[in-house]
Amino acid sequence: MSYDFHITRAQDWTQSFENPISIPEWEDTAAQCPLIEEGAPWEWKDIGLQKTYSVPGETAVFSWRHGKIDIKGYYSDKTEEAAEVLAKALGARVLGDDD
Repeated sequence: MSYDFHITRAQDWTQSFENPISIPEWEDTAAQCPLIEEGAPWEWKDIGLQKTYSVPGETAVFSWRHGKIDIKGYYSDKTEEAAEVLAKALGARVLGDDD
């Protein structure tokens, strides 16, 4: 079983739809963040293709889904730093699956 992280404005990431991060807001913030770069699109079965971003040289992928940003893959210190910077810019926070 994998363990994912999420950038969300909700107290519980499963409730992200209550105070969502919009796709345009996410993509604008991601495009302005010098810590990440755009990658290949990700195909979500329920919402289709979404842009992805990652820290250069890292395997974790940031992708918008249902009002939050899902972070999947190996979560290094560089990925954590990028996630915290992005969360702050979005007025959100980083939560793990168990948070």
